[in-house]
Amino acid sequence: MIIHTLVFSFSDSMPEAERNQFFSEMDEVILGSGLAEKIDHKPHLRLPDDDYAPVFVSSAIAEISCKDLPTLQKLTEYAKLGEFRDKWQQKYPYKVVWVNHEKLTV
Repeated sequence: MIIHTLVFSFSDSMPEAERNQFFSEMDEVILGSGLAEKIDHKPHLRLPDDDYAPVFVSSAIAEISCKDLPTLQKLTEYAKLGEFRDKWQQKYPYKVVWVNHEKLTV
């Protein structure tokens, strides 16, 4: 099992309803691809020190589980996922970092 962990930073101008729509559409696209086993996402739990984050302040985290690395590669090349990213980047530009890793045991 390979986990694709994404950390998102959305603009403060993005309303909560739009963030919910973003993740709802992301779920549909990713699970609809047939390439992901599951997906989950949660909002970032803010602390005062977040104001001093050197890269960006997080808004949410998501994890996508795929069978293996070749399957994850296919998912990243999935045309509908590219369309989803383009749509939301145009509507509310966001930043994201990701890490591909095996399941953690914490």
